[in-house]
Amino acid sequence: MIVVLLLVTVVGSILVTWLLPVALKSEPPYGVAVDIGIGTVAAVIWALVAYLAVSPLIGLRGVLALVLSAGDAIGLAAVVLWVLRRIKG
Repeated sequence: MIVVLLLVTVVGSILVTWLLPVALKSEPPYGVAVDIGIGTVAAVIWALVAYLAVSPLIGLRGVLALVLSAGDAIGLAAVVLWVLRRIKG
């Protein structure tokens, strides 16, 4: 299950961090590669934390934990893009 979680998270975060600036017509302050790299690393770390630590604490198991952990992590990748743009100003 963890391999599927990582695959979904990596693919989803790459798509979000690549397509969100195009949809919002914003310029990546540090370049597209940095946007994709930082967003993906943050998403993978949070997906693992959410799946292995947070989901069992609140009683989520199986596919539901996988889907919610991956979705939450992909959303975090979008938030990281916003933070990068605020830091650069």
